Amino acid sequence: MADFLEFRTAVIVYWLNLLMLGVTLFASWWYADGNGMIAEGVDAETRRTVYNRIVKAQALWAAGAALCLITPLLSIGFILLVQLIYAAAPRASLLRKLVG
Repeated sequence: MADFLEFRTAVIVYWLNLLMLGVTLFASWWYADGNGMIAEGVDAETRRTVYNRIVKAQALWAAGAALCLITPLLSIGFILLVQLIYAAAPRASLLRKLVG
């Protein structure tokens, strides 16, 4: 994607890649949860949190992809920011509510 920063199609293809990864992660968690493959110490709230984080991430990345209608660079910046927030796992209450 670095070679095609100004192309909306590159952003959409990148987002589709993130979407497929998210769908795979959601399906894997759903299968593991439904078939007793989650550790016994994991409570229902933690399970819901995992589902919510996956769905929220997909929604935020979709919003980022939609920003490519304005400009692809804004879209890429937003998606990168979302990824950094998830990677840092912030403790701030506003960001924690946003990402789960």
